[in-house]
Formats: sequence, C-alpha cells, structure tokens
Amino acid sequence: MIKRIIALISALIMIVSVLASCGGGEGDWSDIFESIENPPETKTPDTTESESVDTEPPAPSNDGVVKFFAAGDNIIHECVYLDAMTQATATNAPSEYYFTGMYRNLKEKISSADVAFINAEGPLDPDYEPNGYPTFNAPREAGDALVDAGFDVINLANNHMLDYHGATGLKGTINYWKTKDVVTVGGYEGEADYNKIRVIEVNGVKIAILSYTYGTNGNYLPAGTADLWIPYINDADITRQIAEAKGLADCVIVSMHWGNENTFDVTTEQTRLAKLVADCGADVIIGHHSHTIQPVKWVEGQGGHRTLVTYSLGNFLHTQLYSYNIVGGTVTFDIVKGEGGVSIDNVVFDPTVCHYTANTAVLDSLDYYKRENILIYRLAEYTDALAAEHGSQKWNSFSLDTLKGYVNSTIDKEFLPSDWK
Repeated sequence: MIKRIIALISALIMIVSVLASCGGGEGDWSDIFESIENPPETKTPDTTESESVDTEPPAPSNDGVVKFFAAGDNIIHECVYLDAMTQATATNAPSEYYFTGMYRNLKEKISSADVAFINAEGPLDPDYEPNGYPTFNAPREAGDALVDAGFDVINLANNHMLDYHGATGLKGTINYWKTKDVVTVGGYEGEADYNKIRVIEVNGVKIAILSYTYGTNGNYLPAGTADLWIPYINDADITRQIAEAKGLADCVIVSMHWGNENTFDVTTEQTRLAKLVADCGADVIIGHHSHTIQPVKWVEGQGGHRTLVTYSLGNFLHTQLYSYNIVGGTVTFDIVKGEGGVSIDNVVFDPTVCHYTANTAVLDSLDYYKRENILIYRLAEYTDALAAEHGSQKWNSFSLDTLKGYVNSTIDKEFLPSDWK
C-alpha cells in the first residue's frame, strides 16, 4: 500500500516535471520433531538506516497511527515445496512452484496492515536447489509468495540461517531479498551494516526494528568473514542498540529467536531477556523459535515503561507433525504516536492452524507420509471436519477442542480476538 502510493505520487511528479520542462542448535527433541518437519509490488514502507542510507520520502500522512502485523516461523519443509509444485501444476502457474495460495486465507489481513513482519526460517538462495530439513533452502518462489501476501519486513536471524552452504547461502539469501521491496533484519553484510539501525517511517511514525538469534545450530561464519554478520543475542549489543534506536525512532521493536522448542513454557532466560529489553525502553518483542505458541505479556521496565512481549508466535507455514506444532498465531497492534511518545494499543493474538492432508501412499525423503493441500487458517474459522482430516491425525489423534485448548491454556483472554470461542 505504502509503495503503491509512493509510486503513484512519483508518477504524477514525473508527469508534472515533463510538462514543466516542455514549457528500494535445534532443540534436544529435533530428531523427533524437526526431522519430521520434513511479485507484484506491495505496500512496503520506506526505510532508513542510521548514518548512511538515503530513502524515498514516506507517503504523506500525519495520522500518527501504524497498524502492525507479525507472524512467526515460515518454514519451507520438503513437503511444502513439493506441494507447491503440485499446486503450480493445478493452477497453471507460470513457474515451477506456487506457494501463493497457501496464504490466501490471511492475505487480506496481512496486506491491510501498514507494516507486516515474518520470520523466514532458513536460507533462500536461488543459486542452489531447494532442500528440506535439516539443511533448509527455499526456492525463490517462496519469497515471492511472502511479498505477494503483503509481508514487507523479513527476519533472517534464526538458528537455520546458515543451514545451506553456510556463508554462501546466507549471502545468496540477502542478495535475493535485496531484489524485493522489503526490509530485512537479522542478516547483515558485515559489522558496519549490523550497526546501521533499520528504521521504517510510516504515517509520521518512525519504527526501529532490531533482531537477534540465540544461535545457528552449531554453524558459524568462517574466521575473518568481513562481509556478513550474525546478530547473536548478547546483553551488551541489545542495550547499546536499543539506546541508539530510541534516539532514531519513536518506537523500537525487537525480534527474538529464543527459548526451547516444542514447549508452551517460557524459559528463565527468555524472562530475563524480556526484562532487560523492557528496562532498556523497547516497546515490543516479537518472539519465535519454539514451534509452539507461548504467552503474550506486558513486561514492566524501569520507570514504569511497559513492553509488549509475544514470547512465541509459533509456526505459520510448515508441515510439522504434532498437534501442538500446527497451532500458531499472528499478533496485531496499533502503534499510536502522541505528545508523550508512543503507546501500543489494540493488541490481538489471533490463533492460526497450518492445515494439510497426508498422502499415505507416498513417503517423503525422511520416510514419512507426504503432506499435501497446505493452507493456513485462522483457528477461529477452523472446523471439526477440517481438524478430523488434518494429516497430523496420522501421527497423533486430536480434536478441534484440543487445538483451542492449547490457546486457552497459553494466551490470556484479553489478547484473543472478538470472535474467539
């Protein structure tokens, strides 16, 4: 939306100018759970990076309100890209893979936000063939589909970011995203780039976005690498960068890839880090990595400042097998700028489920049933019939009430949508 407005304004200015001249380590259970996991222009807001980056002017608006949307782990497992090939054939898509339809139930919600964030789990290097767990590499069409859906802030900092060909794969991923009108955080072209705070300006509100990951599955950049940088979680950088970001922006959002996998419980370290971020004065933490939903809380920092903490949004697109993995969530909130600063209002955690069916006649490369017909739903709109046919039933029996129970026991009612039952 923002880019389209800017493009229209730019076109009008060009016309006027022409007339005048004539007269942008898996968790301990990874073998059980994660191995089973088996472009048109969008609304991207303008960005500035502290110290050096020139940007286009933002679309004219002084309303001081930004509608923010965030989703969790977008994981392109082998079954996901194989199903995208099937969907490409079924829809006569112009390319080999068609992921776009998998997001169709959420597309309006994503694209209507002023800013939409997602964690893109694993590399996307078009120079290499797609690959699934344990060394992910997504096809370029997977990224194209995120742009088409309306995402415009792409997080790269996660434990899988060095999976495929290490530094080469990360470099290829960064280069791919540089061809899109999106902002990337979490994967940087050297230390200097890491220290250039990404700032988005929308509707008269400046938003700084920082990103960190707990690790990279035991993979590291080669010694002496100067053109890449991994933002590992550490207190000193978090404290320093939040302080700098507060001087550049009205609102500071921190992306955290943290915690333990396959649990609804928050670790002591997550709690400690959330308090540190709140004490530093950041406004929001967007958490991911556990592949399950985790609580949403207000954490009070020094001076009474409140930070919204979504400990984990769980999975968005994926084909993990267990019922607690198929429930994820999105979070929306308004960033409201007033005379006293910004407030975070209208927070809604909207549970989702990634639906798929199991083809018991076909095994994937890890000898699990192939998963097909992938489609993300709002859990509030999911049905008993859909739950009964979910492919995950082949590995663990559950009902719609089971899925809703995960939400009700994890997320405080105040954050759930108005149509939640």
